[in-house]
Amino acid sequence: MALDALTTKHTFENALAMAECCHLAYSSDAIVGGGIAAAVGGNRTLNEFKFIDIPATDTQGFMAGFEDAIVLCFRGTNHVGDWLHNAQVKLVPFQRLGRVHSGFRKAFESTREEIEATLEQWAGQGRTLWITGHSLGGALALYTSAHLRFPVNRATRVPHPIAGLYTFGQPRVGTVEFCNICEEDFGGRYFRYTNNQDIVTRVPPRELKYWHTGKDLYIDGSGAIHEDPAWWQRFLDLVAAGKQALRSLRDRNPEIRQIKDHAMENYVAALRQHARA
Repeated sequence: MALDALTTKHTFENALAMAECCHLAYSSDAIVGGGIAAAVGGNRTLNEFKFIDIPATDTQGFMAGFEDAIVLCFRGTNHVGDWLHNAQVKLVPFQRLGRVHSGFRKAFESTREEIEATLEQWAGQGRTLWITGHSLGGALALYTSAHLRFPVNRATRVPHPIAGLYTFGQPRVGTVEFCNICEEDFGGRYFRYTNNQDIVTRVPPRELKYWHTGKDLYIDGSGAIHEDPAWWQRFLDLVAAGKQALRSLRDRNPEIRQIKDHAMENYVAALRQHARA
């Protein structure tokens, strides 16, 4: 299995490559640098590698450059419940195009200059850009994609093309207005995976005006992957009464199923199982 760097359509091979990258993001930079070429697959050589680590905002990830592709991958965090505190969950403007989670915006801003400078340095030569992330990393992957497609100053920066955005266990990022502009611009290249009862995909709640966008892909309890909206509706019904799970999320209680299903290794396992089927 290898990343097809020339398609913008969803493929399970590309999803697995991005999931493997997200799993590697939880390793040390040395391990990531040694395994990223194998994760993306094919006969690719890793030409450039940059580890992202901003302790002040608990933001980590990496950028990897190949001859035909650039991968930008954001890592999740162990402090998931912190997203639900009032100071973080507050909605703030996104360039007059809706509103977004203030904590996610702050985390992205701490990486913005480094990401923009690296993309400028590595861009060209026919390379396509792939953005991915798990958990908080998925939220940052979406926010970064929106920032690259809707730059603050279009007089000096043109929208950056994105070949694919794949997220896993991603929380909601912004309002329906924000989601709509993302859907209109790059919704056909945005694929959002949810594993069974993963509660993180249900926060922040819709009652606070948060929404989702992108193509839904749902992994059921047996590991099968569904693109049928009927399966997604079953998932929504399943977690509709999630107050206890939300409390456990705030308390960092990893024992309930809704939080266990959030682990990145479960997403990787389901995609590997699908690849073998």
